[in-house]
Amino acid sequence: MNKISKIILIGLILCSVSSTKIFSQSIAETLSNLSSGAVLKYSEPVIDAFGSSMNSGWFTGLPSSSNGIHAKLRFVGVGSFFTDDLRRFSYVGNLRLTSPQVDEILISSGYDPGTIQNYESLKSEILSRDWEVKFDGPTITGNVEEYLLVEFPEVEVQGYTIESYTFELTDVKGYLDNIDVMPSPALQLDLGSVIGTAASVRYFRGINLRDLGIVNIWGGGIIHNLNYWFGDALPLEVGLGYYFQSFKVGDIFENTASQYGFFLSKRIGGRISIEPYAGLTETSRSEINYKYQFDSPAGRQELLLNIDYNGDQTVNLAVGTSVNLSIFVLNFDYKFGGTRTGTVGVGFGF
Repeated sequence: MNKISKIILIGLILCSVSSTKIFSQSIAETLSNLSSGAVLKYSEPVIDAFGSSMNSGWFTGLPSSSNGIHAKLRFVGVGSFFTDDLRRFSYVGNLRLTSPQVDEILISSGYDPGTIQNYESLKSEILSRDWEVKFDGPTITGNVEEYLLVEFPEVEVQGYTIESYTFELTDVKGYLDNIDVMPSPALQLDLGSVIGTAASVRYFRGINLRDLGIVNIWGGGIIHNLNYWFGDALPLEVGLGYYFQSFKVGDIFENTASQYGFFLSKRIGGRISIEPYAGLTETSRSEINYKYQFDSPAGRQELLLNIDYNGDQTVNLAVGTSVNLSIFVLNFDYKFGGTRTGTVGVGFGF
């Protein structure tokens, strides 16, 4: 119940307004300090959360197995939960150093323009190469007061031994400050039923999602009640469905998700009723676009990088219940597997 309350609070209130927390820099500026591999590890928790949220909240019960006109408009509030193991990451990968970072590393080994004559030549060679370093620190969901640490290895350059040194990337920290749940809103219209089949469309745009950027959502899907083909009613409604969604956050994160699913439901009552339901589904794909900035002997450089990432590919189980109060409908569900995700829907229909 605590998690359901949290989804209601965040999904129905915080999702409808811009975040009030002010950050000293944008997420684009934060990511610009990291190479592609480190960006992926740093951003992975929210990428998986976006994918899981997009594949949630579509289904609230099978359409009627008989022909008829039914329509339902719902506000869907989805929340993906973050556990403590998603607050930090360690990763070994490449990094191009900035000029101040090279100065810091050289001085720590006792080298400065006053002690060696070819300091600038040594510095230029270090700036011109990618270095394999170890990253350790907060992910995007971690503590906003903790910086990412970078461990530079012991190396020999131009005959000089440069000792291992660990420094802070002060422009990279836990951007979302130990957030417990990532909210995602949508408006959804469900229409049916023709030969036991219903269609859904989903759309939302315009809010600033936790200062990650403006959200743009659209998608659609179709679901079919297999009981349409049986003369005798089965004890449960059984169906197959397919849904897809595009979810873009600012200019950085762009996700697409599609899911094929097997669904069950059972309506108990008439115009006032409850309808327990369950579904097995999941797949998503994400894309990150950002500008990687670094120093070189020729000056400041900038690369436009694009990262493709296949999100949660596990099969997940979602269970929930719809409460139908004549023309009003409420639904609650929770998805197990991969990224744990809950949904609250509020709407009306006939």
